Amino acid sequence: MTGHERTGVGLLAGVARGVVELLSVARSAAFRLPYPTSLQLALDRLVLAGLMQGHPVPSGVPELLSWCREREPTGWPLTLPTGFLTAGTRLIHPAAGEPTRTCAELASLGPDGVLEQEAESLLDGLADACGTVDRFAVCRDFLISRPVILRYDPMELLQPGVAQIWRLVKELYASVPDRFPADGLVHRCTGCLLLAKPRTAEGPWCEGGCTLDQRELEPSHQPEQTLVLPLALRLFLALPGRTERTVRSRLTEQARLLPFGLGAHRITGQDGKLRVFQVHDRIQPVPAALRAAEIASRLGGPLDIVVPDRLVARPGYRQGFDRALPVGAQVRLLSTSEFIAPRHISRPRRNHA
Repeated sequence: MTGHERTGVGLLAGVARGVVELLSVARSAAFRLPYPTSLQLALDRLVLAGLMQGHPVPSGVPELLSWCREREPTGWPLTLPTGFLTAGTRLIHPAAGEPTRTCAELASLGPDGVLEQEAESLLDGLADACGTVDRFAVCRDFLISRPVILRYDPMELLQPGVAQIWRLVKELYASVPDRFPADGLVHRCTGCLLLAKPRTAEGPWCEGGCTLDQRELEPSHQPEQTLVLPLALRLFLALPGRTERTVRSRLTEQARLLPFGLGAHRITGQDGKLRVFQVHDRIQPVPAALRAAEIASRLGGPLDIVVPDRLVARPGYRQGFDRALPVGAQVRLLSTSEFIAPRHISRPRRNHA
């Protein structure tokens, strides 16, 4: 990655962080001036880059947000590595008006990343409160299975066996953001279990990007009783967590949770060697590879990244991931089917040595 490309990626990540910050505040506050500092700073940097190159630039934050909805970043006045983003990418969903998963992934890049890092920090705090890895694993599974609690039922959550878990995790939940209820209803997708909007210009929409055959919306008629995890935990824990639980249930050996970040697991491979894996569900293969390399570096050893089959099946996903791995990164990308196969396909670990 050249210096200009690195600058372009950093600038785009700054815009993504600004979008996330803007849309995370209450709707009543979102249209007050000034806009969030992160978004205003990203606009200033983008305008400066455009003026220096003689390209058109957004006239202000409202036009920048229009760009996020209507234009691919590859058409902005910034230099990005070839193939850095997939075709058709937007930072704000054109119909739903919500940050896209691409936006969330970009906002998590680099030392100033916010969302994925927020999820890691929240889980670190939960691990400390739990005291033991086993208790943390149970609480973590509770969050994965309940990113959106449509109807808060204290009788259910105070039952023996659940009450202790709820006591440890309840502070992570908050009321549903006020931009989601519509006509007195709030909706959850039964496919990804995340928040959804039943009516947009393009039809129903959900945070997990489920296809029509996967997506069925479940309503709650009492939005004030709906509780949700922060967006960071919804996208970076609960979304991949569903695949992770499937993986763990299909392994012949027990996977041991490492209380680290979003949750890596250690198993003993067929060759008798210890292997560490982490399940991801990321739209963009290049940013996903960069984050995977950071995680492997922090772990200090080889790392298998396991992703849903549908992602690996996308044209160019595996190739884009592998090409983006930095020199020396001990990371291997495997589909869920490859990883849980009795004798999984042996793909060489890309260390770019």
